[in-house]
Amino acid sequence: MILYFQKKFRPVLALFFAVIALALLIQNVSIPFTINPDFIMVVNLILFTMALFNFKRISQIDLNNSNAMVRSVMTGTMLKFIVFGGAALWYATQKKAPIGNYNLMIAMVLYLLYTWIEIGWTRINKDA
Repeated sequence: MILYFQKKFRPVLALFFAVIALALLIQNVSIPFTINPDFIMVVNLILFTMALFNFKRISQIDLNNSNAMVRSVMTGTMLKFIVFGGAALWYATQKKAPIGNYNLMIAMVLYLLYTWIEIGWTRINKDA
């Protein structure tokens, strides 16, 4: 449990709770365009869960071995694609209302932010 409260994992926790807070705020505020806060919270939860998994995996590799580092980041990316592909197929079979452009753009920005933080975990600290 202490592993997830390390200094490197704090940006993920901050991003997760900030997005949840903004989604809850959007539910109570009238905005001129349609954003589905439930969709945003589910995407955020999936990305947070994948970040937990990837942080545990990345923390166990040797960061001085560049091949292992690249393999680990690529494995995390492929797992995210598989999870989001499965979620998209499941949503498509439910035949619900369309997601909307704003929701997709927000989800893509969240994906990029979580990936950017994950890649930051693999940087080699050359100051030591």
